[in-house]
Amino acid sequence: MLMSSLTVMVGNAITPALPELGEVFGLGSFASWLVTAPALGVVATSILFGKLIDRTGPYKIGVLGLLLYGITGVLGAFMPNAALLFLDRFILGAATAAVMSAGVTLIAGFFKGEMQLKILSLQGMSMEFGGVIFLGVSGFLADYSWTAPFFIYGMGFLALIMVLAFVPALGPISKMTESGGDESAVKGGVPLPLILLIAFLGMLMFFTAMVSLPIYMQNSLGYSPSFTGYYLAVLDLIAVLAAGFMPKIVARFGAKGCLTAAFGCYCIAYLLYFASPAKIVLGLAVVFMGLGFGLSTPLFNSLVVSKSTAERKGLNASLCTMAMFSGQFLSAMLVSFIAGRSLFATAAIMAAVIGVCILPVQRHFDKRR
Repeated sequence: MLMSSLTVMVGNAITPALPELGEVFGLGSFASWLVTAPALGVVATSILFGKLIDRTGPYKIGVLGLLLYGITGVLGAFMPNAALLFLDRFILGAATAAVMSAGVTLIAGFFKGEMQLKILSLQGMSMEFGGVIFLGVSGFLADYSWTAPFFIYGMGFLALIMVLAFVPALGPISKMTESGGDESAVKGGVPLPLILLIAFLGMLMFFTAMVSLPIYMQNSLGYSPSFTGYYLAVLDLIAVLAAGFMPKIVARFGAKGCLTAAFGCYCIAYLLYFASPAKIVLGLAVVFMGLGFGLSTPLFNSLVVSKSTAERKGLNASLCTMAMFSGQFLSAMLVSFIAGRSLFATAAIMAAVIGVCILPVQRHFDKRR
């Protein structure tokens, strides 16, 4: 769970320091790309690590990823120029691809069925609880220096030590006696590419907020870096709670109902950001944004694992990682080219369209099945 908590905060850890980073390195509005640069590293290397996981097992790749994560994350504080900082963040993204894909595959190897969904839900809670802690600390550190938040990535070394001490080494899942699940579930229903598409769109919705809110709140509304960090930490805390009761919603309304609710929450959150900068409106918006993330992200991994044979769990987990971080990377482009309230209106429309399309698509594939 500690290992999983490092993945979402790979970009978030420096968000409270974004405005100052933009000034120090002369990046202006393109400072938001520092948050999403690791996503490009994830996208570029996920398939490679997925194949390595299926060949050597998730344990070795997870250990390698954590070591690289700690080293490159901390080194970001010492980069002398923007080019080297972007390169360092790219390599940090590659480490994240290894860590996230290995984490999901470890869970897929150790747990099955309903217990697997519960553990993946716990993983989602851990990812967001890491954001609660690390964003709060990052906001506090950013008040002192733009370099300080980079040292949060040193948590990768602690996770590495704990994995080596407490997690059993797991080889390739395809060589385990229990095979990869119900063949009809793998072949029937909504195909894997559509699940990956919805994972991509879900992370696009979430990280559009994570990338734009620090700049909006500090430059337009005049809030401090520490306040921004605490605000984003509250968002993650709401997501932790939502991820906790996500399995119950899936049991009652199915995955399609849960995902429809998640994108509905994203739509409401962006409409609130568009409507008013008043504190009470910002408070309501952060609740709906957190609900959207908590109800969707843990479910993406569960759906992908359920659509995977034993021989392809590592590769498919890496494809899910790549899809989600592609959404994170594209969010920086949206923030760079669509500014202020226009961005919030655009995101609200996108979330509404996606949410409306989920149920008809599910019904279509159910009828075909």
